[in-house]
Amino acid sequence: MELCEQMQEALTFEGFSVECAQDAVMGEALIRNGDFDVILLDYKLPLFTGVDILKKLKADNIRKRILIVSGRPSAERELKEGDVFDMISGMIVKPIDFEALLEKIENA
Repeated sequence: MELCEQMQEALTFEGFSVECAQDAVMGEALIRNGDFDVILLDYKLPLFTGVDILKKLKADNIRKRILIVSGRPSAERELKEGDVFDMISGMIVKPIDFEALLEKIENA
């Protein structure tokens, strides 16, 4: 089971309504067109990265509550270098601690 599906199952069990995108194009479309309280955006996606999505959103002045999910130690630095760190509400580090994930979602 992929991480997205695992998180969807766990968050649905906690009472959240969850939609998953299988690639960056679908993810960007959901972010742009959906009405979500919080968005969990993986740093590394098929087709392009979460940073690429954030840059496009920033260029179009679209602001959402976004948590970046990443296992990359350099992700925070790369977000800052890409001038999109201000676009996120926080970071979720892989492997995911589910209790910490719930806390970050509640505080986003």
